[in-house]
Amino acid sequence: MEKNYQFVVLILLGVLTLAACSDHLLPQPGLGEPALPTDTHKRIALLAMLADINYDLVAASEEELQQNTVKINALLQTNADVRAYLGTDWQVVWGPAIANSRKKSTTSKVDSFVTDNTMYVARGTDLATGKTIHVVAIAGTNAVSRKGALLEDFNVFNQKQWDGETDWGTPGSGKITAGSAVGVNLLGSMRDPSTGKTLLQFLSTLHGAGPTEVAFTGHSLGGALCPLMALQCMEWKQQMGYTNLTVSVYPIAGPTPGNSEFANYAAQKFGDNYHSVINANDIVPHAWQKDMFAKIPSLYKNAPPFNPGGKKGFTLSFDDQVAFDAIKLAIDLKSYQRIAPDREFVFQGTPNVYSDGSGTFFKEAKYQHTIAYYKDAFGFPQPIIDALSN
Repeated sequence: MEKNYQFVVLILLGVLTLAACSDHLLPQPGLGEPALPTDTHKRIALLAMLADINYDLVAASEEELQQNTVKINALLQTNADVRAYLGTDWQVVWGPAIANSRKKSTTSKVDSFVTDNTMYVARGTDLATGKTIHVVAIAGTNAVSRKGALLEDFNVFNQKQWDGETDWGTPGSGKITAGSAVGVNLLGSMRDPSTGKTLLQFLSTLHGAGPTEVAFTGHSLGGALCPLMALQCMEWKQQMGYTNLTVSVYPIAGPTPGNSEFANYAAQKFGDNYHSVINANDIVPHAWQKDMFAKIPSLYKNAPPFNPGGKKGFTLSFDDQVAFDAIKLAIDLKSYQRIAPDREFVFQGTPNVYSDGSGTFFKEAKYQHTIAYYKDAFGFPQPIIDALSN
């Protein structure tokens, strides 16, 4: 089992640290083509990516990790390129809230700290409508967070009832991965460092403020958790009778969070307010629906389009293929299903070029999981890509 976890970490965590066949992840026939991402969608996507502010950061204290998150508001308030893209009135109004863990040192008596999860709320004007919008942005997996990887990303062999352990939903609303349950409960308990309010306590202050859209978004792990947080918010506002709040959700590159029963329940609740974006050449959205998961080893095997100029594409090593096959046996016993595949925008990420011949399966996976979204899905201008890279 240790080898199995090693493979999963390499596949789904490794791609975060570091044109395929047309049947990959395409919308189901007869269900219609989802619309291209709008300008509003692209701006929300940028806010999603900014949630990864503590990515790859190892700090001497939790206070240092918290202090680093103020860079998000600084970007919104002072970065000329970000302000030109989003608008000039955006600001962080809740959070950023973070959950951290201790990183044991093997070379020193002093341990360090890393961030496992990050969430914040930004408020600004939707340039397309001229109306105020609140965006709840949730970070993806942090490359240096073992806790986030093992307890949330890869904790998929067990499931939790959405209407049970999560204290939300209605009877028969299905199951989510045990890792997703950990994540959504953790996010729900986070508190703003200044006010001490949870997310729902903050959103309750919007009641009576007139019609307001609350858009949930996140990339990768955030793409799996943001639909759950949005669904929780919808169920909460219904219980509270808050009719002025409109909840929408914009997942990006997220793995599948729940089983078929849950997917059907969530799709019915979201309706037309579900706007997912996935790359057909990204291995992460291929987890954990079994027919999609089975395609991961063959995604980059053809050259061209992958490894242009080379004679072969990129494949897994023998050991990794054996480990993958072992995991697949367990996944095949589950009934994980993507939420509303007919409402997912699926694009073909352009293969990367490795002029020095250094391309590998994992390097291509990393590119398809990150830069391909910046360039091919959302068309971020280069100054925005530079801001994200920095």
